[in-house]
Amino acid sequence: MNRFALRTMLAALLCCALALPAGAAKHKSGGVTTVKSGTDTMTVDLKAREVRVTSTVLKDCSQPSVCDWGRRFQAFFGSKSGKMASFFIFSTEVNRTDIDKAIKSVGIKSRRQIPMTEVKQRTGLKSTTRKEDYLDGDPVLVSVRWKKNGKMVEVAIEDLIEEKIAVDGKDVVKPYTPHFVYHGTAEAINFASGCIVCPSGCNGGIIADNSLPLKETKNYYRFDWSKMPAPGTKAEIVIKSIYGTK
Repeated sequence: MNRFALRTMLAALLCCALALPAGAAKHKSGGVTTVKSGTDTMTVDLKAREVRVTSTVLKDCSQPSVCDWGRRFQAFFGSKSGKMASFFIFSTEVNRTDIDKAIKSVGIKSRRQIPMTEVKQRTGLKSTTRKEDYLDGDPVLVSVRWKKNGKMVEVAIEDLIEEKIAVDGKDVVKPYTPHFVYHGTAEAINFASGCIVCPSGCNGGIIADNSLPLKETKNYYRFDWSKMPAPGTKAEIVIKSIYGTK
C-alpha cells in the first residue's frame, strides 16, 4: 500500500471515530432522556410525547380497593417519598416534582387547577355544579408495561381495575371508564401527598379521573389480581399525550 492510500485510509477512520460521539449526542438530544432515582428510572420521550416511569407493584390488602371493593381518592400510582405512599399500588422512587416537569416537557398542559381552599365549595355533583368545578387539562393515556412469561405486555391501567356503582339501590359492577387529565394541582400548591394518578377527581395529585366531580368518592374500585403483575414486579407506568407527536 502506498503512502497516499495509507494516509487516505487513516483519515477516513479518524472521521468515522469523530462522528460516533456526535451521532450519539444528537440521538440523545433528539428526543429521549433518562433519569435514575434509586432502583427506578424515568424516561422522557419528546418525539413520542410520553413519560415512562418504572415502579414496584405493591399488594397491601389493608388499603381500600387493593384486594376488595373500596372507595378512595388516594392515587393508584405515586411517589414513594409522598405522605400517601402506603396507599399506592404502583410505587416509584422517582420524585413527583421531576415527573411533573417531565410531563410538561413533552407538551402536556394543565387547564384548570383547584386549590385546597376551594375544595369544599366545589366538591360533588350538585344542581349548582359548573365546569369550573372540575379539574381539567390535556387528556392522557395511562398504561402499564411489564414482563410476563418472558414477553413484554402493556395494558391500559383501567383494564386492571373494576368499578362498582349503585343503580336504583343495587350494586352494578362495570368496566372502569376513567377520563384521565393532567392538571398538576398538587405540584402547583406544593401538596406533598406523592400522588400521581388518582381516581375520584382528586386535586391532591397531578393526574386525575375527571369523569367524576371533584373528590367524588361514591364509586367503589377493586384491582383484578388475575390480570395484575405479581407483587414485587417492576412495572413501567407510561403517561402519554393523546395528541401524538409535537
